[in-house]
Amino acid sequence: MKTEQRIPRRISQWTLRLACGQAATSAAIPLNASVGAVATSELSHHAGMAGTSVGIAMLASVSSLFVAGRISDRHGRLPVLTGGLALLTLGAVLCAIAIFTSSYPLLVLGTIVFGCGQGPAMMHRAAAADLYPVEQRAHGVGLVVSAGAIGSIIGPLLGSGLVLIAAAFSIKEAAAPWFLVPMTAIVAIVLVRGISVDPRDVARNLDEYFPGAPPEPEHGEPRTRRELLALKPVRAAVTSAALIQAAMVGVMGVTAVVLHKNGMSTAVVGLFISAHFLGMFGLAAPLGRLTDRVGRRRMILAGVVVTGIGATGTSLLGASPAILPFFFLLGLGWCASWVAGTTMLADVTTPQERGRLTASNDQIVALCGATAVISAGFALDRFGFPAVGLTLTALLAIGLIPMLRLREPEVGVYAD
Repeated sequence: MKTEQRIPRRISQWTLRLACGQAATSAAIPLNASVGAVATSELSHHAGMAGTSVGIAMLASVSSLFVAGRISDRHGRLPVLTGGLALLTLGAVLCAIAIFTSSYPLLVLGTIVFGCGQGPAMMHRAAAADLYPVEQRAHGVGLVVSAGAIGSIIGPLLGSGLVLIAAAFSIKEAAAPWFLVPMTAIVAIVLVRGISVDPRDVARNLDEYFPGAPPEPEHGEPRTRRELLALKPVRAAVTSAALIQAAMVGVMGVTAVVLHKNGMSTAVVGLFISAHFLGMFGLAAPLGRLTDRVGRRRMILAGVVVTGIGATGTSLLGASPAILPFFFLLGLGWCASWVAGTTMLADVTTPQERGRLTASNDQIVALCGATAVISAGFALDRFGFPAVGLTLTALLAIGLIPMLRLREPEVGVYAD
């Protein structure tokens, strides 16, 4: 394995700024899975609609990613990231107003706007992949993804604090956590816009930052989405990511409703969601290091297995506090595959193609996640929580097939 080069100070600073954007995003997204899911259930007057909150947001993110991928490759990563954070802010404010006014249509509109920002805002990790050569790429991705742990812990805690403040002033408690998003996202926008060179342009000239680093591969005219998705490593990575997302989001999206129905308060539910998001982001940095050592393929396979264990345990234990470690594992398996999968996609693309492929991957992942979580809401209502988890875990086995067939003789190098 090649000796790692010292990371330049500028790259470290820009990585930190991207990490702040990821932290703000990670503080915002859990709100839709916890407060949003409960509000959807109550304002629609139908428990089976709970999962539609996450599902609608994911479908909206699919639409926005069509535009985000193209803009990312043509104009750079920074416009996409700041636009995503701005839409998260607007959507959160609309959701808060909807809860104040008990308006389900406005809640749906706010969720759509929130979802439109969710997809582009999650591309911070792709921008991080641009900043590093192949032998350190997963490490860079992991550093940014790990910042999500800060958001996943502080976000629900601050949200719970806002709930207590709202209660003291006789304000609707469920609306208060949404105002956390403007507080964090605006700061993140300022920091991200402070990156002086767009990560896409850094990737084009990596040897200026890492002397001796091999140039990024060039293929002449950028390949189309169809050509990129036909590559064997891409098919394997996208398939695994989509099925892991379906299992993780399908179980996570209805867990808050199960806990809430069994008498747990909004603040307590937020703490459970926080543990899950800690699994999603907390160990991303060491997992990135490990991915650079053992390879992307092995890490994704491990992620599939761990996600399956988490989904099964969470759904079988239901509303018991004993779900906590399994809820954590559900996020941890997703984290391993997310870091390794993002890195694998970056390994096989040029800077001019990376944005559209990342966006295409996220679209497919979001569609699978939306389908899973919407179906999970209705399945929960009719068949119960165990049926949701066991079905999604069974589907995960499909994700093993293309990844087992893929060969990675050297880290970041894939056999045809």
